[in-house]
This record gives sequence, structure tokens and C-alpha cells, in this order.
Amino acid sequence: MAAAADPVQPFGRRGLCPALSAPMQTGDGFLSRVAFEADISPRAMVMLCGLAERHGNGLIDITARGSLQFRGLTRESACSLEKDVLALDLPLREGLAVETSPLAGRDDVEIADGRFVAEEIRKGADALALQDKLAAKTSIVIDGGGRLSMGDFLADIRLKAIRLEGRTFWQLLLGGSESKALNAGLVEPVAAASVVLSLLVFLAEKGPLARGRDLDQRTVKAVCGDRLLDRQAGSEAQPPFLPLGVMMTGESRFAVGIALAFGQVRGADLAHLCERADTLGIKALRPSPNHSLLFFGSLSACNALLETAVAFGFVTTAGDARSSIAVCPGAPGCASAFLPTHKLAAFAAEDCAALLDGSFTLHISGCGKGCAHPTPSLLTLSGSSDGLAFSISGRAGDPPDGILPFEQQKTSLSRLARLYEKEHKPGENAAIFFARLGREEIGAALRQDNQ
Repeated sequence: MAAAADPVQPFGRRGLCPALSAPMQTGDGFLSRVAFEADISPRAMVMLCGLAERHGNGLIDITARGSLQFRGLTRESACSLEKDVLALDLPLREGLAVETSPLAGRDDVEIADGRFVAEEIRKGADALALQDKLAAKTSIVIDGGGRLSMGDFLADIRLKAIRLEGRTFWQLLLGGSESKALNAGLVEPVAAASVVLSLLVFLAEKGPLARGRDLDQRTVKAVCGDRLLDRQAGSEAQPPFLPLGVMMTGESRFAVGIALAFGQVRGADLAHLCERADTLGIKALRPSPNHSLLFFGSLSACNALLETAVAFGFVTTAGDARSSIAVCPGAPGCASAFLPTHKLAAFAAEDCAALLDGSFTLHISGCGKGCAHPTPSLLTLSGSSDGLAFSISGRAGDPPDGILPFEQQKTSLSRLARLYEKEHKPGENAAIFFARLGREEIGAALRQDNQ
């Protein structure tokens, strides 16, 4: 008799982190994830796409943090995938997640190149064998302050480069997104890695449930000592930046950002795009935040690849309604999901395009975990056993402002979109309109009150 399959991860296990060597069971089979510490070539991505088709169901995700996911694996094919990926000898991230901007080192407006600090932290964490002692999703962000903001990334420990009185420092921020984190103080560049490692050792000693949000100012000072400078500097929030379209990263240096619609693509379709990049002479790419890919090449090559991406149906502009929707795989890809999120997202992108003007993110979650967008959103729709819960300026999993029958999900969004089209004032975007409308009126429109 065959062995029973492992149970699907229950709702409360959002902290699990699937990896190449530790695939996680989902609704459409096992899921394996890889992340890269450096660029890979378009040809390498073509080969990865082939592995997705050979070993899984052919679907590839790029996560909000720029990891690559292979879906629809079996227990046996996940092992084969691991073997074949390792044989490609790619710059895979192993051990502790220490993340830098994909533009680090090639961005002429960044304050500091965070790659060197990140590498020192990785090596130190490996030497101290910290990964297995820390929480599963412990994350370190090293933000050099360049074009691509990493402020929305959740991080246990964050270093952000700032300039103060003509000098460069690293600002130490702990727990959550940049705007919600504890501003613990400033660190000299020479001490940045050692401060992070000391805090990681402290968290490891506290056990696998300890996170950066559990640290307070007094504890941080005790752990870091005089390496933590006795001075403060405010954190200047960067405006949101979607890495889409052709951009200049420095003198005669260019990149083109291309995103996957709803973070997912057929491996064969992505392979076609990367084959085109290769024929254009593009030698390097990097999976990037917001479910995107950054290709690096000449201006003419980037422009030509952009045209191909448009023809293939990829997201290439921030004005694309699909780029205003954060959506998880949903059913049937995730066994925790109560609805097929991508179908609802595709409907919203087409029917509610005027509403999805880039001023806010519509979050559609299959369940209350909210994996695709863990921070609050102006409007969140999440599946539940009772129906489609909606939260205004909240997160999936928060107490809902109301629950809609699943059969009304499309008509409810349509009503809200028609209300915006009819009643918004000249120059008023959707976010401002919602703020003026208020929580009660938004809920009434979704519920179709008084009808």
C-alpha cells in the first residue's frame, strides 16, 4: 500500500518557507522555491523553464520578493528538479535570507552598495550555523537607498543607507516594513555586518519563534553596545517604484522591467521571452520585486525586448490595471484557498480598469493568510468559509468589514467601479475617492445596500 501523502500545510503555517531542498505540499502538488544572489543569463532561465515543464505542471511564479517558484511537482519530481537545478551551477541563495536590491552595484543614485555587507552577513551566519536556530522566514534587508525602494519588504532586521552631514551611515530598523519598523539608530559602515550578526545571535538564543519585532530599544542597545551610535536620523520614505519598462541605471547602462500578470506564467511563454532576449544580445537578468524580471542590456535591446513582452501579454507599465492587483495563487493551486483568485483578478483588471489607476493595491487573497500582500491595503478581499470577506484599509485575516456571498464577488466589484466612474471628481484618483467616500459607503456599495 502506498504511503499516505503529507498533509497540506494548514492555515496557521504561513511561516513555512519552501525551498529547493525542502518542497512544500500545496493544492496543485509540491512547490519548490529558489532565489538568486546574482544575475543569471537568459539561456539559464530558458533551461529553468524547461525544468518547470519537465518536472512540474509548467507554471512558474515570481514572488513579490523576486524568488522563483516551480509548481505542480510530485515528491519524486521535486527531487529530480533539485538535482537538475544544482547541475546548472547558478548563483543560488543558500542559508539565511539576506536581500539586496537587484540594482545594487549598478545604480548610480544609490547611497551605498549593500552587496558587500550582505555577503559578510551571510558568511558570518553560515559560520555560526544560525539558520536552523532562527524563525523559518527570518529576513534581512540591506537597502542601499537607490532607485528601487525596498521599504515595503517585511524584514526582521533592515539596514538602510543614508547620508548625514556628508557621511554615509546605515540606519538600523527592526521588524516589519520600513514605515512600521523600530528606528533603532545609526551604525558606521565598518560595524554594520557585526551589528546584524549580534542581533541574529540574540534572536537565535531566544528560540525559533523570536522575530525582529520582539526587539526593543533597550535590548538592541545592550546587544550592540557602542557600535550603535548615540544619534538618530529620520527615515525618508521613498515613493513606490515599480521596476517596469525601460530605465537608465547609470551612464550608458539600461534595464527593462517586465512583470508576470498576477505573478505567474507558463514556463514555455517565459522561455520564449528569454530566447528573444538572448538573440538581442542581452546577457543578464534578475528576478526582481513585484513579480518582475529585470533584463540588463543596451538601450536598443531593452526597447526591442519591451515590444516583444507587450506582444506576449506581459505587464510592462505601471498603468496596467494588473499591476495594481496583489493576488496569491488561490484555488486550485493552494489547498488553503476558498476561491480561484486569478479568475477574480482577471475580471477586475478588465472590468474595473478605471478604478485600478495605480493609486492603491487591490489585494485578492484565497484565504486569511494574505501571502501576496501582508501589509494593509485600501481594499482587501479574502476567501473564508463564510464567503468573500472584505476589509477596508486592512489585511487579510483582520476582522472583516463585511462578508459577501461568493456568487456576488464580481458584481460587487463592478458596482464599486461604476460608482467611482460616476462620482469621482476631476483629478481625483481612486485612493482619494475612497478616502472621501468613507468606510461605510464603500461597504454599502460592495454589499449593494438598499437594493
